[in-house]
Amino acid sequence: MNTFWGCDTEALTALSEVVTGRAEQLRRLATALRASAHVTTWCGPDAQEWRRRTDEAVQRVISLVETLRRLAELLASEAEEQIACSRPENGAAPAAGIDPSLVWARLPRLSGASRDSGPLGGLPPLDEWGPLIGGPIMADDPGDLFPDLGEVPDIPGLRPQIWDPYLPREPWPLPWGPPAARDLPEGEDFSLDPEILREAQRDRRLALGSLPIVGPVQLASGVHEGVGDAYDRAEQMLEDAGLGGLTPVVSVARLPHTVTGAVLGEKSVFGQAVSSVDQGIANVMQTGEEVSAAIGDGDLAGAVRAGERGIYRHTGAVADLVTATAVPAAAETASDILGTGAELTGRVSPEAAAPLREAAQSVREAGQAWERTHDRLTDPERYYDLRRQYAPMPWDPR
Repeated sequence: MNTFWGCDTEALTALSEVVTGRAEQLRRLATALRASAHVTTWCGPDAQEWRRRTDEAVQRVISLVETLRRLAELLASEAEEQIACSRPENGAAPAAGIDPSLVWARLPRLSGASRDSGPLGGLPPLDEWGPLIGGPIMADDPGDLFPDLGEVPDIPGLRPQIWDPYLPREPWPLPWGPPAARDLPEGEDFSLDPEILREAQRDRRLALGSLPIVGPVQLASGVHEGVGDAYDRAEQMLEDAGLGGLTPVVSVARLPHTVTGAVLGEKSVFGQAVSSVDQGIANVMQTGEEVSAAIGDGDLAGAVRAGERGIYRHTGAVADLVTATAVPAAAETASDILGTGAELTGRVSPEAAAPLREAAQSVREAGQAWERTHDRLTDPERYYDLRRQYAPMPWDPR
């Protein structure tokens, strides 16, 4: 017997091993991120503040990793204790030190039975309870244990179930089951029109270009983007000319551009903020056009749908703005620096370059995982589709 009230000790042990392994992987990743932050060629007060915050974040991650490790050890110890308690003999914990006869001595005074009145002091023998046991914790018919109770009404679909987290799907004992999702209608695009978005970007550049601080930063961001495009074209020209071996030279020259990308790049906090502003401006323009067109066609429901899409898009842009963080830019910068170092080191010692490539890949995957999770949580179209699936409204197309 290796189970105790539905808990699989082997699965518990396997879960402990998984938690331990993932915690160690997270610790190595945080250590590599801190090391890459300190070797980045970036000087100045902003760089010091960024490194200080990185060290604090890594220290918090390491503390959480230690907590995960302790919890994994607790899971393993719980599994060992349950295995010991489930043995057919010598299963009681040795530290208990309780004589069963001392417990039995109290029972006659409570029940009025004597120890000599039967095998169990007046209770039915064990074999009489056998037919009533339907598994480790369930009788075949629990109603037989209480003959004085009235008959339970038969409700179709309502039945006792034991739910287990390892089941392939959630049990739905009630006849109506889970909420039904309806198919989404086609024909209405939720995303912003690329042409309107480009027009919104031009309007934003004109509006912010005259501001004292934001204007120069916006100009520097545009110059940074142009320099990156120039480096990309240079690498492509070398590849087309059959001089791919010279691309590391461009990679080395790109390092300052890579470092400044954490502040001025597309994934920087400033880049995410201006992207959210562009989406907000484009959403106002597109929503106004869609609502006006629907009203002009006499389609009131279409106007309501266009307004609702605009509300969801506006909420998504605001969510992107308030959740802008330096994590994607820091991960991309660190992985690019590690990748460049691995590329240069690999020409001298491939063995020494392997750990750098692995660290660069790990940091890049961590940043991409962060972006995927963030995009999924702040994707307004996802919530709009969920509303249409599970809470249809009168203005939805049929």
